[in-house]
Amino acid sequence: RQRSRRASLVAHASRFTRRVNTATARDRRVLSSRFVRSRRRRRSRYSVCLGVGWFASGTPRVKMRRGLPPAVAGFGTTRAKYYDGDSGYDLERAAEDDDAYKYDKARGRRRRATREWVRLRTRSTYIKIACVLVVLYLVFRPAPPDTFTSSSTAALDAEELQLGPRTGGDRLAEVPRAGVSSPRILPTTVTSQVKTQKHENDDMLARNTSSGSKLVPRLVHQTYKSRSALTERDAALMKTWSDMNPGWEMRFYDDEDCKRFVNEHFPEYYQAYASLEKKVEQSDFFRYLVVLKLGGVYADIDTECRQPLDDFIHAKDTLIVGWENEFFTDSQAYSRHFVRRRQVLNWAFAGAPGHPVLIAVANHINAGAQKIFTKSTNRNTLERTGPGAFTDALMDHFQKLREGEANTFWNVRMLPKVNFGTHPLGEEGVSQDHPDVVIAHRYSGGWKDKSGWNGKRKWYEHMAILFHSLKSDLPEYREKIASRDEHFQMPTVDSEKMYPVNALWKPSFDLLTPLVGTLEDEVTTAEGYWLTLYGRPKLATLSPLRAGETPADMLLVGLNRRAATGGANNKAIFVDVGAGFGYYAIAMASQAHDVYAYEWQDAMVKNMQAAVDYNGLGKNVQIMTEHSSIERGDELTALAERVGKVDGLRISGRGINGALLDGAKSLLSSPLHPGVVLLELNAKVLASSGYSTKQFIELFEFMWNAGYTDIGHAGPSCDGRGVRSLKSQQQSAFDSKAWCRIDVSSIGRVVSAMDDNELEAIVFFHNGAASI
Repeated sequence: RQRSRRASLVAHASRFTRRVNTATARDRRVLSSRFVRSRRRRRSRYSVCLGVGWFASGTPRVKMRRGLPPAVAGFGTTRAKYYDGDSGYDLERAAEDDDAYKYDKARGRRRRATREWVRLRTRSTYIKIACVLVVLYLVFRPAPPDTFTSSSTAALDAEELQLGPRTGGDRLAEVPRAGVSSPRILPTTVTSQVKTQKHENDDMLARNTSSGSKLVPRLVHQTYKSRSALTERDAALMKTWSDMNPGWEMRFYDDEDCKRFVNEHFPEYYQAYASLEKKVEQSDFFRYLVVLKLGGVYADIDTECRQPLDDFIHAKDTLIVGWENEFFTDSQAYSRHFVRRRQVLNWAFAGAPGHPVLIAVANHINAGAQKIFTKSTNRNTLERTGPGAFTDALMDHFQKLREGEANTFWNVRMLPKVNFGTHPLGEEGVSQDHPDVVIAHRYSGGWKDKSGWNGKRKWYEHMAILFHSLKSDLPEYREKIASRDEHFQMPTVDSEKMYPVNALWKPSFDLLTPLVGTLEDEVTTAEGYWLTLYGRPKLATLSPLRAGETPADMLLVGLNRRAATGGANNKAIFVDVGAGFGYYAIAMASQAHDVYAYEWQDAMVKNMQAAVDYNGLGKNVQIMTEHSSIERGDELTALAERVGKVDGLRISGRGINGALLDGAKSLLSSPLHPGVVLLELNAKVLASSGYSTKQFIELFEFMWNAGYTDIGHAGPSCDGRGVRSLKSQQQSAFDSKAWCRIDVSSIGRVVSAMDDNELEAIVFFHNGAASI
C-alpha cells in the first residue's frame, strides 16, 4: 500500500510538473490554485473523519506544508528542497536521495502510528471503565444510615436531599456533647389512662396552666438516635425553633430517653415499641406517645420553624396537622411512594395531651406491631406507624365529629400543604419561600431502603428510567408502570367522602373538598385541589399576596365600612354569586355578617352546605341553588329590596354573564348599592359572558360615574402593568398594598392585558362609604 501510494503521488507530481513547466506564468497560477483548492477539499473531508474517530482509531493526522503543491507537501516534508517554483520538481534527484532510506522511514512511521494507536485505545478504555464504575455506584450505592426522623414520604425520592437552612445558617446552636445527661421528664398531672376517650373539659384546662389560655402546652419535642450524631446543620435547624419561640421549652430525646419514657409512662405499649424492628418505626411511635402524654409540638430535627408557634396555634386547638399531598389516581400516588391518595404528614404536628386521635393511632400500632401489611418493607412502615395509620385515625375522628359521635372539644385542624408540607424542590408548585410556610422540612436524611419499595430494579429498568428522565416524562412513565407492580396495593377510595382543609383566615374555619379525580367537572376539581394546596382561592400573582392583602381582606374592609354606619344593626349583607366551596361566604359569615351564596354546581353545593353546618354558621349563610333566577339579572335588585340592602357583592368568573351585569346596573345606581364589589375576570370569561370588551369598558365607566372611584386589581394584568398608585389626593383602601390602581382612563389597558386562563381580581369601593 505504501509503494502504491508513493508511486501514485510521484506520477501525479510528474504530470503536474509537466503541465506547469509548459504553461505561461498566468496559467501556472491558475493551475496551482485549482489544484490547491481541490486538495484542500479532499483534505477537509479527511480531517473531519480523523477528528470523529480519534479516540477509537488513534490515527495520526498528516500535516501539510504551506507554500508547496499538495502532492509534494503530502509526500514528505524533507523533499521541499527538491522543489523550485520556476523549474518545477526534480523527481530524479529526489528518487536518488530517498531510495536508500524511504523504506526504513515508512516502516518507522508504521511503528510510531501503532504505538500511538495503542496509547489512545488504552486511554479510551480507561475512560469507559471509569464511566461504567460511576454508573454502577450511582445505581447500586448503599442506602444512607438509618436516621431517627419521620417516616413520612416525600415525592421525587428526595429524602437524601442536602439543603441548608433558608436564613440564619451561620448561627449554629451548640451541639450537646456526648455523655451529657438527658433532660428529665417533668412530672405532670396527666395520667396514662389511654384506653378511654372520655375526658372532661375542666380536667383538660387544669393540665395546661403552664400555657396560659391555650390547650396546647408550650413544649417542642425533638428526637434523634444520639446527641453525638448531631451535625452542625442539625443544630442550626433546631436553633430556629428556639429563636422563633423564645417562650417555649425545647426538649431533646435520644434512643435511650425514648425507651425510658415509653417504659415509664406507657408500660402497656412498651412490648410493642421494643418489638418494632426499624428505628424509624420506634421514632414514629414515640412522637405520638410523647404528645399524647405531655402535649406540645413534635418536630423532626431536619425541620425549620419559619413563624412563631403562638401565631398559628389558637386557644381552643387540640390537634393541628398538615396535608402532605393529594393525587388524581391510585397509580399516581403509588408511583410517588404514598400510601393514601390524600395523605397527612407526621414530621411535625401539635396537640393537647390526651387527644383521642393519638390514642387511636397508638392502639393501631400496638395491635399491628408485627403485622405484615404488604410485601414492600417501606410501605409496611408507612402503614404500621407512619402517615397511613395517622391519616386513617384523623379521618375517622373527623367523620365522628361531623356525625356528632365525638366530643367537639377534641377538634382537629388539617392545614393546607403550604403550611407544613412544602418540599425543597417546590413539588406541586408550592415553594418553601412562600410567606405562608410555617414549618419547612429540609430532608437531612432518609430512612427508606432503596430496594424496599418493589425490590431491586433490573438493569433495563434503570435504563428505562434514565431514558424517560431525558425525555422529561418520568412521572407519567412511573404512573404507567405502577399498576403493573406486583406489590401494588392502595385502599379503596370513597368518591362521596369529604376531606377537611383549614382555610387561611382569621378566625379560621374548615372547608370540605372532594378527593381530586373523583369528579368529572374540571373546574370543581381545580378549585378543591388549590384549596388543599394553599387554603385560599387561586389568584395567580408573581408574588403571593400576604394576609391582609387578599381579595377576601379587601371585601371585609368594605363590609366593615358599611357595618360601622349601620347603627344598632352592625351586620352587613354580603352576596356571593358563584360561591364555589364557600371560602368567601364562610369567611364573611365568620365575621358575623349575613351571607347569601348563589351556587348551582351540585358537588360544590353539597360540600359548601356541609362546611357551613360543620362550622356552625347555618344562621349566617343562606345557599341559593336556583341558577335561572340569578341569570335574569334583576335578581340582585329584588334581593336587595327583600333584605333591605346589599353591602358587598362578589361575582366569580363562573357567575359572570351579560344579563347579570346588565341587571346589576340598576342595583349599583340605586340607594341600596353595595359599598364594595369584587369581579373576577379573564379573557375567556369575557368572551363567554356575551359581553364585548367595549361593553365592559362602558360598564366600568358607568360604575365610575355611579361613585365607584376607588378601584384596584391584582393578578397577571397588574403584574404586567405595575401601576401601584395614582396621582390623587384621595385616601385609598389599596394604599401600602400589593394592588394596582385603576382610573377611568386606564380600564382599556387593564382589559387588554388580561390573561386568557388566570383570573384578575378587580375590587370597586364606593366613595359614599364611611372612611377607613
